[in-house]
Amino acid sequence: MFAFALRKTKDGRLVYSLSMWMRILCLVFSIVLFSGLFSALMDLGFSISYLFPTVLAVAVLFVAFYRDEWIFDAKKGCAVCVFGLGPFCSRDEYRFDDVQMIAIRHFRKGIPDGSTVIRPSWRHKEMSSLRLVMDDETGRHVNIEVVPAKRHGLRLETMANAIAAYTHLPLDIDRQTLERGLRR
Repeated sequence: MFAFALRKTKDGRLVYSLSMWMRILCLVFSIVLFSGLFSALMDLGFSISYLFPTVLAVAVLFVAFYRDEWIFDAKKGCAVCVFGLGPFCSRDEYRFDDVQMIAIRHFRKGIPDGSTVIRPSWRHKEMSSLRLVMDDETGRHVNIEVVPAKRHGLRLETMANAIAAYTHLPLDIDRQTLERGLRR
């Protein structure tokens, strides 16, 4: 929905999240909507037509305070996933020692892994996922981001290269999938 960006903080960590400018823009837009609603309510009174702008203002305010970010800290040797709204966030920490590799995997949406049947259609778009692979044999992994490969695949691969260079973890991109003709 929103494009994530990779930035380096002053203390040397990599943060993969929604940009601060997008958050500020959403907050300003929400304030403008709420002030317009408040002004209209004071001048004209309540009307059912104010329901849509109210829902829109609340949704934009939600985006401004929503946190979905990955913090990579080479000094501590861990990756932290922060997910939630405002101060009500959950944190999952993954030690670099437990991560086998950073991987980019391509798949068709709606088609199970390992299936040899490829049904190209608008419902089965090719997707790319950036993930931390914990155990390659069992397939245990944690997705960082999943995007449409045709539109955002190259950006995701660039981010994966930067994260792998920072964390010194191996990077694996499933090029054999691309050679079989999934990417058009």
